[in-house]
This record gives sequence, C-alpha cells and structure tokens, in this order.
Amino acid sequence: IGLELSDTCVSLVYPSISSSVGGDIVAGVMASGLYKSVQLTLFIDVGTNAEIVIGNRDWLACAACSAGPAFEGGGITHGIRAVEGAISDFSLHPETLEPMNITEGGQAPIGICGSGLLIIVATLFEHGILNRSGKFNPLDHPRIRKGQSGYEYVLAWQDECAVDYDIVINEVDIENFIRAKGAIFAGITTVLEQVGLQVTELERIILAGGFGSYIDLDSAMTVGLLPEVNPDMVLYLGNGSLTGSWMCELSNHIRRDVVEVVRKLTGFELSEVSGFKDQYMASMFLPHTDLSLFPAAAARKKK
Repeated sequence: IGLELSDTCVSLVYPSISSSVGGDIVAGVMASGLYKSVQLTLFIDVGTNAEIVIGNRDWLACAACSAGPAFEGGGITHGIRAVEGAISDFSLHPETLEPMNITEGGQAPIGICGSGLLIIVATLFEHGILNRSGKFNPLDHPRIRKGQSGYEYVLAWQDECAVDYDIVINEVDIENFIRAKGAIFAGITTVLEQVGLQVTELERIILAGGFGSYIDLDSAMTVGLLPEVNPDMVLYLGNGSLTGSWMCELSNHIRRDVVEVVRKLTGFELSEVSGFKDQYMASMFLPHTDLSLFPAAAARKKK
C-alpha cells in the first residue's frame, strides 16, 4: 500500500471471534470499555452486517446478523449514502400530513440516506399512514398513490428536487427496511435468550458504526429496531474499530487486555440457534408482534 516502514516494524492485527464477528468488533469492544464495566451492556455495530456483543467485565457473548444494505441506502428505490442532498431528517404536519424534508448540506433532495429512512418509516407509522405490517393505510391524500412497487408516499415532487423524478418511499422499500430492523432486534433478543437474560435487564446500550452513530433513538424504538429503554442508557461511540486501533497502537495494556477479552467472548452462529427464526418472524412488524415489549410506542400509536 506504499508505506515506507522499517524492517523492524510490527503489524498488530485484532483477532476474529468467528467467520462473521471479526477483529473490527473486538476493536470496538476495547474502545467502548465494555470489557471493564460492571454494567450489563449491549454493544451494536450497525451496518450491512450488524454485530452484537452483550456482557460486562465477567463475561461476553456475541453474534452477527445480516441486516442487508437498507441502512446504507441499498435496496431502497431512492436510497443513497449520506451525501449532500440526501434526506436525513423528516417530519409531518399532523393535520395535512404534508412533509418537511431536511437534507444533508441543506441542498435540494436527491434521495434518502439510512438515518432518513429510519425517521421516515417511524413518522409515517406514528401518524397512521402505515399499518403494523408496513403497508399504506387507505387514505385519500395526494401524496399517497399507486406506483410500480405497490403504494408509495411522495416525499418530494420533481420540481423540488435536484433529480428529474419524484422522490418516494414505497411498500417494497419499507419491507426491506422491516427485514433489516427485524434481523437486528431478533439478534439482540436471541443472544439475550441464549445467556438467560431479558431486554429489561440491560443497563447500557452502546451504538457504533457509520449508521449507528446517527440513529434517532425515538424512531429506532418506535419501529422496533432497538429495545425500548431509557434514552439516557444509550451512548454513541462512533467508529469503534478505528478508535480501538488507535488505542492498541498507543497502549501496551490494551494489547495485553485484548488476549483476555477474546478468551471471554462466546460466539453464537444465529443460523444454528433454533429460536432465531421465531424471533425474526416476530420482529417483522412495526414495532413487533408483542407490543408489551414497546409500551411507549404502543401508547403513542393509540393516541
């Protein structure tokens, strides 16, 4: 890669836990300090693959679930990465159901990024435009129409955009989103189940990764992506892999500690855990089939 290094230079590589939980996640665990904490902590690195680590200084369990590319703009009709012009925030007028789009850089819309997708789905659901299956309710509104991929909601008309078409979100987009969020929540509940714990016993949640650093907590809990907890329990780590690498480079004790951390980490292959499929199917609704897991979201929806 073109680096001029001395003959005595040493390359240190974080070890993998399994075929799907790599050294980047170990680096994130080191960066988060999870391995030294007494609090029962859920660590999530959200991307195309969502890696999950649960535990504290006494024990650690991990797994990976394939969330798919929806949170990075993939598989979404007008999905894009978080570049200028990407819709990253969204709200609705409560009476007219007209949208207000906020884009990266304040530019004219060109598409929807992952953070915007999450907020859009949560907002449409909360306002009764979407039902719990992610389908559009039969409302008479100029922005709700039949498209090539089922019904769709027009976020921005062509004359408002920097592209030559209306920007929409449709039922196929929402189905892909639900699959992604369902895989993550099912992964969390399955690992907890495997170690004999419940969501209510979590004391802290750490979010890492490109998308994880920008998750809107209210929206994530409304749609069932994250467990419904006190927002004060949630911390944003940012790029945990890079931070962990810096720490390893600068600290001898981190290089020693990582050996012990890897020994503690028990990996679960979710495809081989019998309960994962049931958890996944239960998560394929907004927010979940079991509304007792999301009492605040259920109460808001009733209002």
